[in-house]
Amino acid sequence: MIKLQNLSFGEALATAIALLAASVSPLAFDYAATGATTLHALGTQAILPALLVWAALILLVAPMMGWQRLVSAGRLALMGGLLGVVVMEVVRITGFRVFHGMPGSMPMLIGVLLTDRFMDGPNGLSNLLGWGDHLWNGIGFAFVYFAVFGRQRWWVGGVYALVIATIFMLGPVMNIIGAGPFGQDFAPVKFPLTVYGAHLVYGLALGWFGQRAAATPNNFLSDALGWPRLRDGANAHSAPL
Repeated sequence: MIKLQNLSFGEALATAIALLAASVSPLAFDYAATGATTLHALGTQAILPALLVWAALILLVAPMMGWQRLVSAGRLALMGGLLGVVVMEVVRITGFRVFHGMPGSMPMLIGVLLTDRFMDGPNGLSNLLGWGDHLWNGIGFAFVYFAVFGRQRWWVGGVYALVIATIFMLGPVMNIIGAGPFGQDFAPVKFPLTVYGAHLVYGLALGWFGQRAAATPNNFLSDALGWPRLRDGANAHSAPL
């Protein structure tokens, strides 16, 4: 079988497919915000199939084939992504509820769009789906981080998350929530502080988790594909998370 350094061609292809699958949900939200289609339609046509593909690759195919790098990246994404979303929500909810730094709850908005209840408002199902998609986005972005960067110094996760936040602030979603680019039409200071603060703690949680976990691959794709090595951020006292 063709090898890319220590990565087989099959694992490289599976990783590429998993990366694409993990990117579908946030891209679908932006695409729906352009008015080209609805998030309700994309939920069944793109988001759910992509989630099933990702889960099958990470939970079934990769362990069966012995693709340990892909297995590690997937497991780290599930654990690190959950941790990241929890700390992110502490900042986001504080900014939203206490400082009124956002026009509404993003998970609730996603839920009403997924269930086609934008005019009717949220209900139990829409909230469940909205929060579920929000958590899946956090896991998906975590998977991209661990699959591409692997073990790095903790602050690399923060830089990664700030890039995500900037793309979000410039995207079409800003128009449908009435905030405008960087929230300048809603709360010129509180909105960007809330968004950047929430994303920053998410990314730092990923970075900390990845640096501490003994199972984190060293510079995953850069090593596997033979690119110049990124700076190794391994902690000499890494814990086997």
